[in-house]
Amino acid sequence: MKDKTEKADPDAPKITNQFRSRIGFVYDVKSSGVRLTLNVWKKQTEADPGEWCVDARVNSVPETAPITAWAPTRMDALKEVGRLWTTTGTDLGLPTFDWDAVTTLLSGVRAV
Repeated sequence: MKDKTEKADPDAPKITNQFRSRIGFVYDVKSSGVRLTLNVWKKQTEADPGEWCVDARVNSVPETAPITAWAPTRMDALKEVGRLWTTTGTDLGLPTFDWDAVTTLLSGVRAV
């Protein structure tokens, strides 16, 4: 249990907004002053390459396409987005995120 005198990490990811979209759910996560938007949706057509999709984007780099991954589960799709973001994000000019912390956060609210 956390000691009440300990301060929460101001850079830790926090959900600042969540809502249902036409095809799934959207989560805005703020971390280190940067807003990360995650869209999570279930397969819509037979042509979709997996059961679940997660895409992630930041408004601070608007010209960059979202990082997107399909997988059998929401958790697997989110983990793949985190892996892709980590391996390709620097070259694209994307900010870094603690994807383990993002995954834990979203898991805690049953988003994944």
